[in-house]
Amino acid sequence: MYRMISFLLSAAVMFSSTGCVGHAAALPEPQLKAPAATVPLQENPAESSAPDSAPEAEEPEEPYVRVIDPAKPMLALTFDDGPHETYTGQILDILEANHAVATFFEIGCNVAKYPAAVVREAELGCEIGSHSNVHKNLSKLKANALLEDLAAADAAFTAAGVPAPNLVRPPYGEVNKTVRTTTGRSLITWNIDTGDWRTKDAQKIISYVQGLENLNGAVVLMHSIYESSVQAAAALVPWLQEQGYQLVTVTELMAYYHGELPQPNTLYGYTYFCKSRTDTPLTLPVSPAEEEAVPEA
Repeated sequence: MYRMISFLLSAAVMFSSTGCVGHAAALPEPQLKAPAATVPLQENPAESSAPDSAPEAEEPEEPYVRVIDPAKPMLALTFDDGPHETYTGQILDILEANHAVATFFEIGCNVAKYPAAVVREAELGCEIGSHSNVHKNLSKLKANALLEDLAAADAAFTAAGVPAPNLVRPPYGEVNKTVRTTTGRSLITWNIDTGDWRTKDAQKIISYVQGLENLNGAVVLMHSIYESSVQAAAALVPWLQEQGYQLVTVTELMAYYHGELPQPNTLYGYTYFCKSRTDTPLTLPVSPAEEEAVPEA
């Protein structure tokens, strides 16, 4: 009896298992959980806020004021034939970086092309002179043609926004009686020619100037239309200052070194600029800012 009951129970279990295999519901595929997004660490609000003590505000740098000492050595760098599209600006960059000035004798037709250059020259305290309108030899022109040429150059300067110059550097340094007596301008040449127009070699220009024994009171001729002249200026400007020379304009040199101002229909050339220093320097008008910078005696 008991054996019969056990047999029936075993048969029932086997039948139930077979049915499950045949009709089992498909289990859902496991779902992959997307990785959690990486969240950047949040700064501590207390740490990310303003620092405990705000940095001290820097005092604005006072503008540099150039003051000329008549008792110290000085010279005037001059640049002819510009303005140039590129090189004039580079020369001005050099001067500005070294708190220096120069005198630029510009050609009228070039001023008409690059008026911004002469405006910047004036803004930096440089002096602007005329080098004629188209670089003609003025000594070969009749009086009317000479005056027409300078008037055309004047028109270019005034159109650029700077006054017509009172200083004229005759092209090639050529001056005759007509040029000397009819322009109504001060005629400025030089007493040191760097030869940059001839060599176009920066190292030769630098070596020549550095080899001169005394540059005090000199008017130095260079040109703003050669890359080699820019390279030479980049070396010479700081070097001259290291030697103790003040870089001044032609008019400043005449006032502080020679004790006079440029006069109309007068030639100032090699002989003039080789003269000894005066004992009675002039004092040019200065701005209020420059007056404050002058040390009290």
